[in-house]
Amino acid sequence: MSKLFISGGTVIDPETLSLFQADVLCEDGRIAAVQPAQSGAPKDARVIDASGCFVCPGFIDPHGHIDGCKYTGTLSLLQGITTTVGGNCGFSPLDIDAFLRSQTAFPIHQAEMIGLCALREAVGATDLFAPAKRAQVHTMETLCERALQSGAAGVSLGPGYAPGTSLEEMEALCTMARRYGRPAAIDTRMFAMTDLNSLSEAIELAEVTGCRMIVSHFEYQYGVGVEYKALEMLELARARGVDMRLDSGMYKDWCSSIGSPVTMRDNGIELRHLRVITGEHIGLVPDQALYEHLRAAHPCDAVVVNTGSEEAVYTIQRYPMTMVSTDTGSYAPGEGHPQIAGSFPRYLRKMVIERGELSWEQAIAHTTLLPAQTMGLGRKGRIRAGMDADLLVFDPETICDRADFPGLGRPDAAPEGIRFVIVSGEIAAENGCATGVMAGKTLNSFDFIHSSRRAMAGD
Repeated sequence: MSKLFISGGTVIDPETLSLFQADVLCEDGRIAAVQPAQSGAPKDARVIDASGCFVCPGFIDPHGHIDGCKYTGTLSLLQGITTTVGGNCGFSPLDIDAFLRSQTAFPIHQAEMIGLCALREAVGATDLFAPAKRAQVHTMETLCERALQSGAAGVSLGPGYAPGTSLEEMEALCTMARRYGRPAAIDTRMFAMTDLNSLSEAIELAEVTGCRMIVSHFEYQYGVGVEYKALEMLELARARGVDMRLDSGMYKDWCSSIGSPVTMRDNGIELRHLRVITGEHIGLVPDQALYEHLRAAHPCDAVVVNTGSEEAVYTIQRYPMTMVSTDTGSYAPGEGHPQIAGSFPRYLRKMVIERGELSWEQAIAHTTLLPAQTMGLGRKGRIRAGMDADLLVFDPETICDRADFPGLGRPDAAPEGIRFVIVSGEIAAENGCATGVMAGKTLNSFDFIHSSRRAMAGD
């Protein structure tokens, strides 16, 4: 029997919003006990000294694009993430069952949504600017249901990447998500930098279908001077019973491929807003010639787009229904956006230590319990007996991010202050280094079925 004893730390309990001295015993992948401090470790347990540190559930990232990439999975691990939700923005594997079965020996737990764009492609709706035909929508419904039965964590909508997507398509998939007690997430359809009609569309979808709706990377969508109005729209919808939630990152600069519809210059994007973050032109701000060359010859190269407001980042993170997210993707070493390595430590440093926007207890609830409830993960995001032993031990004095954009620093620089990351009761990272333990599991229908109905009602 595998036993791990975390001694001398201060536990942050996101369910009771409390801080207290306690020892935590993990046994065979579950939390066996949260007991009075200095109660003594079992003789056969490995002991971790957490003196001077906080002990809390591992972070849950509700919006990522790791999708099986071990390198970026490890970067998530090093910033304290123990569970990631992939398949976002409409992009996912089509065969969720095959994907889940293929993911063995991974550093963190993976849940996977089924994506609208993947479904459109599967039925032949390949024109991004045209709606799917009625028969294609029916086939998409069938494929979506098959994915949910196979363990998809929910449905992801990406109308921004397929602007021709009809409401009929999205309503069909949201209805299916509601039937299975799973949420829908939407990368809203932005026709201009300050477009709020896109948010109205997301609210309407949730209201008509009754599904729980997560608005993806809210800062990137609405952190351009319309964030207060956008949050007000959400709150008015929630007041009339529409279950609207959001995820948002800690950076004002968002990321996409240079060839995607969302980085077209007629969307209001200027060249000075761009920086290339992958490929042979990494670190460069493109001129018109390079922009056209990349879109034509290297459409999959990624760029960051600097259009948001730094203050909007914090305004959105104060909102009670905001979940912190990374929007991380699959990159090679040295490439990418600093969100892949720094998001969660940056959140704690900025929101709690430097700005005092949230208490430690509130911040940990936003990064653990709220996404667990939203996704219907009844054994995660909590720190009590019987819960999964996915835990984080961090130093509140030193925790901070070190990642930066290509050309300015290292996007994959590990944070400081993360002492231990524990996945399924095993030490997967220690003092900023991965241990090589691959204790991550794929989350399937069984992981959602026990809690999803309660979670859809607010847990």
